[in-house]
Amino acid sequence: MIAIDPESRNEREIYKLLIGSVIPRPIAFATTMTRDGVLNAAPFSFFNIVSSQPPLFSIERPQ
Repeated sequence: MIAIDPESRNEREIYKLLIGSVIPRPIAFATTMTRDGVLNAAPFSFFNIVSSQPPLFSIERPQ
């Protein structure tokens, strides 16, 4: 898995990364980790860019 530190990138680099990851629309594989270190992962087919500073995606969960 690739880890990208947004603190080490400028806004233009982050924007290009976000745009490149949304178009064409791939499946987003979103992960979270609980405070206890339990990893959760789920695929999402609908997501979009919210902001490049800070870098944020929005994810819609299926009904």
